[in-house]
Amino acid sequence: MKFQLLVCSLVLFALTFMTGCTVSDDDCQKMNDGMKSMHQTGLSLFDDHGNAKHIHSLIADDQFEQAYGFQHVCPDVIQDTKILFVYSEPTLGSFHMSNVKAPLDIGFFDQHGVLFDVLRMDVYVDNEQLLYSPTKPFQFALETHVGFFEKFMLSPGKSYLIIDSL
Repeated sequence: MKFQLLVCSLVLFALTFMTGCTVSDDDCQKMNDGMKSMHQTGLSLFDDHGNAKHIHSLIADDQFEQAYGFQHVCPDVIQDTKILFVYSEPTLGSFHMSNVKAPLDIGFFDQHGVLFDVLRMDVYVDNEQLLYSPTKPFQFALETHVGFFEKFMLSPGKSYLIIDSL
């Protein structure tokens, strides 16, 4: 019995290693409870040259929605979804990657919508619990898939955000 359990464990480990999958990938969701509560709106992001990129984003504008973010969400959904965290006034705070299934880029914007910081947030490994904090108070934070800000030439100090519904 112990031998069979050992063999099964080794087979599962080998399959996991060869496919790059983890057991936790199986428990991801298309939409968590926080995302179900969020509304969607259009955003205009103006790149380093003043050209507009129009996107749709979920809006996390209360503590319930902000607490959830992308937790437990499948990587393919993260690839195609953006979440804009909106605060009523500039705030200092940190973001974490607990229960997030894919790395993220996060851009921090001041009260005027000017992008001032972009960070890459990596999936936690080996129980590391890093916190990601911008260099100064922010009023908006946009979480996206890795590479989004670079791909669309959105650089700190040069780019800005306009939210269609505000």
